[in-house]
Amino acid sequence: SLTHSLTHSLTHALNCFTCVASSEDDCNKQGSQTCPQYADGCSTIIGPDSIMRSCSYKAFCDRAHRATGEVNMDCCFTDDCNGPPKGSSARNTGASILLDNPSLMLSALIASCLYGRLLQ
Repeated sequence: SLTHSLTHSLTHALNCFTCVASSEDDCNKQGSQTCPQYADGCSTIIGPDSIMRSCSYKAFCDRAHRATGEVNMDCCFTDDCNGPPKGSSARNTGASILLDNPSLMLSALIASCLYGRLLQ
């Protein structure tokens, strides 16, 4: 029922892969974490020399998709949907980075990429 679905979505915390690294392989090793209750999406941001995965928000994803530049951002909305492709050997090694403020992390990465672009 709709009520059950709504209740489940309000009480179920999303799980997303979280990492900041210079390569996808290093990022995959950092594993998954439970997102804050208010996060409703997972994101992957790929810049020229970095990759970041984190919990995110649909509203942020919608705004970021309208932006252009050298940063590619993908969002998804199910558990661990931003992880490595199925069949890959990634697993949670206990080296997860706990992101207390994923929106700050995303903003910092985007700002750093934009700043680097201005210097070119």
